[in-house]
Amino acid sequence: MSIITITTDLGYRDPYLAMVKGILYQKQPNSKIVDVSCDVNPHAHNEAAFALKSVLPYFAEDTIHLFAVKFLNSSETISNLSVDNTRYLLTKYKNQFIICPDNGLLTLIDKAFNEPVYQLYFDSDRQHSFYLRDIFTEIASKLIDQIPLEEFCAETQDYCKLYAFESFSTPTNLQGMVLYEDDFGNLITSITKQEFEMHVGNKRFSIALPSANITKIYSTYDDVKIGDVVCFFNSMDLLEISLLGQSANKVAMKRSLLSKYKIDRIIVDIYD
Repeated sequence: MSIITITTDLGYRDPYLAMVKGILYQKQPNSKIVDVSCDVNPHAHNEAAFALKSVLPYFAEDTIHLFAVKFLNSSETISNLSVDNTRYLLTKYKNQFIICPDNGLLTLIDKAFNEPVYQLYFDSDRQHSFYLRDIFTEIASKLIDQIPLEEFCAETQDYCKLYAFESFSTPTNLQGMVLYEDDFGNLITSITKQEFEMHVGNKRFSIALPSANITKIYSTYDDVKIGDVVCFFNSMDLLEISLLGQSANKVAMKRSLLSKYKIDRIIVDIYD
């Protein structure tokens, strides 16, 4: 049985995702299709990359991952970053296949990414309009059927490389950013447990948010009462900020401008 995962912003309200799965089951009726995250915010490219990166260690060899969230920006920015949403790539990373647009995903997953990358062939511009259904499903099926790569793609050295914001430190603080907001409103940051222990250790610290000031790291959600802010290292060893029973955005947003501004930079001030 082959496993195919889908990461996309198509959502579940419309019939599009079902079309994709229907085609996959027609082509490979014995396959197993897994939704990684199919309801990410529209064009939330970094959010979707974080979701896929998080699940990769949990899948078996030869799993095929279909990533269909495009990078949306101005034509000038796209040109500067070498993003080409009309070009589609295939790679094998840690013995799993990834199929995606040429939008920087591969280096967002791993800044040291250095695996062979292939540009996919496809027949017509019409296929491009619904590339997940009309191109990616076909490529996935060919991989399962072990069709030689040279029949549907060619190796390329020229592809977009984007890099996620990395945490950094100064003598007085440790800075990171919010990578992902889950459905519970929990804010997952780029600050790792290892970084925190290295730079903060047993020193006093504070994380100032517009509506809260965090001075303690807890172990789990259960360490606080409903309505309290809890900051802890999650199962991925990333610093997470939560408001138990509510969305953490209530403490991470400016109260007077709730509809416009979310906090995205997390600063841990360190005291001697």
